Amino acid sequence: MKSVAIIVMMFIMVVSGCTESESNELLVDLKDHNMKIVPENPTSNDEIKLIIFDDCTYNVFSGVIRSDKTIDVQKQFNSMMKWPCVMANDTISLGKLPEGKYIVNYKLVDISPQTTNSTVLSFSFGLTVKN
Repeated sequence: MKSVAIIVMMFIMVVSGCTESESNELLVDLKDHNMKIVPENPTSNDEIKLIIFDDCTYNVFSGVIRSDKTIDVQKQFNSMMKWPCVMANDTISLGKLPEGKYIVNYKLVDISPQTTNSTVLSFSFGLTVKN
């Protein structure tokens, strides 16, 4: 009976640990992905932009969708085209946002019909807009 209780406790600790690390991986530091938000501390009066440094020019912006406090940003490319990666900075406008805390989901997708996993890069980060 004691060994069953110990196994159950270990299982709960492992599951709790996984959940915690998954939530930590959800929100990333933009510097780790060569990105930043401009202005650094946005207000509801500011035009907010996501700057991507040294991005391949074949990664084409495909849209921003805002739903309540979630903003989805997507870029795409076609790996079948075999274009060279010419590095350039890219600016994506998120617009003027009302005061609040937002989650921004960034996704880079390969639209090649021959790819098995179309999502190449996907992460989320927090964005706070003050009044």
